[in-house]
Amino acid sequence: MKKLLISLVTLIALLAGCNQSVSQGQGDSPEDIAKVTYEWEKANFDRDYEKQQEFIYEEGSYEAYKGDEKIDSGLKYEDIRFEIYHDKELEQYYVFADFKNPNGENLVEGNILLRKKSDEWKVDTSQSLDIVREEVSGEFEQAACINCN
Repeated sequence: MKKLLISLVTLIALLAGCNQSVSQGQGDSPEDIAKVTYEWEKANFDRDYEKQQEFIYEEGSYEAYKGDEKIDSGLKYEDIRFEIYHDKELEQYYVFADFKNPNGENLVEGNILLRKKSDEWKVDTSQSLDIVREEVSGEFEQAACINCN
């Protein structure tokens, strides 16, 4: 009987822990925003269509690399400079992700808008196209600058 009680208490604690981690979703810290942005950029430069789809706000809004062979670009989190701005009114983040193209010699200046959907931060590909860096940096206070040395 004692073993059954201990097993029951352990099971309840385990289920409570799993439920809590699922309900919290992705965090709202600048580091969490940078990690989502990194995963998005990595999926793009790896030509990983399936992974890209996980990060898109509006299904079907981004079809790049569909049918292409995946590669390993070697893009690393540490190689990206993340300048993050938070629009508190609309509850969205603007991220300027700057890095050397791992598949070429050019510099990449990514402008990314992240919006929440079902407790997860997703890339709004259509709104990202309209970002003007000077306007964003003039209108919003910078929330963080990660890897900005």
